[in-house]
Amino acid sequence: MPIVARTAGSRRFMAVIAVVAFVTAVLIVLYRLGDEPDTSRADELPSSLNPYAQDPPDGGLPSIRATNDAIPYARAISEALFNWDTTSGLYPRDYAAVVLAEAAPDAEEARDLATDVAGYLPADDVWEQLRQYQTKQRIEVYSARVASGWSSVVEESHGQVPDGTTAVTIRAFRYRDSVHNDEQATVREKVTFTVFLACPPRVEEWCRLLRFSELNDPL
Repeated sequence: MPIVARTAGSRRFMAVIAVVAFVTAVLIVLYRLGDEPDTSRADELPSSLNPYAQDPPDGGLPSIRATNDAIPYARAISEALFNWDTTSGLYPRDYAAVVLAEAAPDAEEARDLATDVAGYLPADDVWEQLRQYQTKQRIEVYSARVASGWSSVVEESHGQVPDGTTAVTIRAFRYRDSVHNDEQATVREKVTFTVFLACPPRVEEWCRLLRFSELNDPL
């Protein structure tokens, strides 16, 4: 059977196939992050409020701006959790530290919050794999509002939910950018989750963080 020389069209076709194969391979690694918190990692977390507390490298991450407005605060928390870069010299614990620093003081949910955050971020071994592809993740929030069922939760609690406690549901696009053989691929998907907050008068002055729902399982 004669060998047919590749035309420009066939080379483009093969390039497309290669990119598709690359995206598929990256997706397999990326989705090891999971869509639900990995509760099996909870035992790795010490009982302190911030189990990831370490000094990040120079040029580390900024803290979240304080506000008593639940909506922009929930957006800022979400961006701090979802926006990361494996090529930055930082690690998942550094991104987690920024979020966990916002935990409500004296809240019983502190350890559960640490488990929530660990489930949203890659494990260290996955991070190392993603770094090989220069993977970056970013989030584009298109909706942030008090959860539709929150008023019913408060009403049915018969006063058990302290004033100032609120739940903000975030709807967003999550982007993951990776590079392989000098080809860049971007994966976009919709994500939604609920951020539970303690705002005045439950806490003094500024909103603080309580918990996250499971990813794609908002209130």
